[in-house]
Order: sequence, then structure tokens, then C-alpha cells
Amino acid sequence: MAAKARRKQFVMQDVDMIRSAAYQDLSGNAVKLLILMQTHWRMYEPIAYSISEAQKRIGCCRGKAHEAFRELESHGFIKLMLEGHFSKQLARKWRLTFREFNDHKPSDEWRIWQPEN
Repeated sequence: MAAKARRKQFVMQDVDMIRSAAYQDLSGNAVKLLILMQTHWRMYEPIAYSISEAQKRIGCCRGKAHEAFRELESHGFIKLMLEGHFSKQLARKWRLTFREFNDHKPSDEWRIWQPEN
């Protein structure tokens, strides 16, 4: 009996988001992190993602990983839901502002981001 073919998973990106000033201003590390965070998205759970995990997956130093999180947050793509605790090995928990969360529509905060002059 043949094994059942497994459905491939994929990450969808909104073209308006990709063309936005906020997205265009992101560094390469921030874009990578945003894509990686989307693979953990669930409608009813915030995304647990640590700086250490980002550092390992992106392939950068701790400072650059931290900077990528700050960038995504300041540009309106992610929002901190729960602070983590390094000593307790608890990662910060985030939500994606461009995805539904707990039956609420996306807040799309990236749409109002403006570059600083």
C-alpha cells in the first residue's frame, strides 16, 4: 500500500505588505525572521520565539538577532504579547499583526509606519 502523499506547507505573503514602505525598509535579517516566525503562526496561540533561536536560524550574532526583532516590532509587523525570562528558559511570545489572532482581524500596524527623516 502506497504511503499517503503529504500536503506541502507554505507561507503566504500579502503583495501590499511586500510593497509597503515598512517592508521595503526592513533589513535582510528582519525579513528572514518574519518568514521564520510565520511558520510558527497559530490563530489562538502567540508565537514563542527567542533571540537564541533567531540567532541560530538566521545565522547571525545575538545582537543582530535582537535588532531584527526590534525592527519588526518598530515597523509594525509583530507585537509583544508576553515578556520572556532567560533564566527560566521562556521565550518571548509574539503575535503577527498581519494575521488573525484570537478571532480578531489583523491590526496591520505596518500600514501606518512612516520612515524617520
